[in-house]
Amino acid sequence: MSHLQFFFIMIGMVIFLTIPKTGRREFAELGIILFLSLVTEFTGLLNLHFFHTNVNLVFNSFNLLNLPFAVLLYRHRIHWARRDLFSYSLITLFVLFSLINLFFIQGPFTFNSYTTSLASVCFIILSLIYFFVLIQQLPTESITKLPMFWINTAMLLYYSGTFFLYLSRAYLVNVLKDNQIVSWLIHNLLGLMLYGILSYGMLLVRA
Repeated sequence: MSHLQFFFIMIGMVIFLTIPKTGRREFAELGIILFLSLVTEFTGLLNLHFFHTNVNLVFNSFNLLNLPFAVLLYRHRIHWARRDLFSYSLITLFVLFSLINLFFIQGPFTFNSYTTSLASVCFIILSLIYFFVLIQQLPTESITKLPMFWINTAMLLYYSGTFFLYLSRAYLVNVLKDNQIVSWLIHNLLGLMLYGILSYGMLLVRA
């Protein structure tokens, strides 16, 4: 399943690189997120087949960077008063919490489930705000033609689904000694949905 998710990320990255220059500029933050996802998944697959070492630091680093770039992506599209204050305050608070968690609470070599849970909540809030603003600004029949509609839908579905997986991870591993096979199967299925819908959204940029 991890191999298939990596393949879907590659498809998304290829589509992004082939859209017109103006489109790449407009969705630059999404391109960075896809690139970081590709590097992270590739590192995980290499470790799975060859090195068999702890790569949680790589995944924790991705989770530290993922939300800030997403906030910048939404910042350009949510036109309201004090959006800069909201965006940069959210990034600052999230990064501060993530660094504290990384070095002083869960540690760099343990999967930072607190950080990913908080990021999921932030993604859900951003997605709902964007939908609220979008519905106010555009007629309903035109919304599904927008690339950002599908990109936002992908984010909302994925992070709504993974929130409880991340939130319960520490308890399942430390208390119940669960092997996480089922949880990560669900996680990877949601990942396929995420990158599949993101790819469709980027195809609309080329249209």
